[in-house]
Amino acid sequence: MSSYNDCIVQEQISQSPYSPGLIADDELVARVLLTPKHVKNGQVLPVAFEQVLQSQGFSILRHGKYFNESLVNTIKLLETIDNKYTGYVTANVKEIRNIFIQNTTFRLFIVTDTATKDRKAHADIFTTRNTIEVSELGIKKSLIKYIRFQITKLFNQTNLKNHKKDSQ
Repeated sequence: MSSYNDCIVQEQISQSPYSPGLIADDELVARVLLTPKHVKNGQVLPVAFEQVLQSQGFSILRHGKYFNESLVNTIKLLETIDNKYTGYVTANVKEIRNIFIQNTTFRLFIVTDTATKDRKAHADIFTTRNTIEVSELGIKKSLIKYIRFQITKLFNQTNLKNHKKDSQ
């Protein structure tokens, strides 16, 4: 398990040879959404951000260079008979990095560049929760609820955007 400081340092190291560069605070990132898995009645569900609690983090796309190409390739990768592309929501990287664990100086999330050959705009959001002593922060279940609440709230500040996958 990495230390908290090791997690923070990961943002300053390119994680991929396909990277267009490190992720800056002023960038927007997008979470691709699928119906019915992530969206119901036009509302983004917290399950859209559930992967942040797993060790691999959750996938996002940098909303800039390579975005359209990466979005089309992500849709091809994720769409199934039961899950159809619905759109995406965005958040500012600085706002993600400025979410702290309650009553501490520990950041809750890191945003790392994890570009792939077919998705150069790919990145991931990881939680730093594994690096903090849970006993210092209270009951683990309440921390998990807090993490989900914070990331869902941030991404839900923007309206669902749609991009026609066949317009490329």
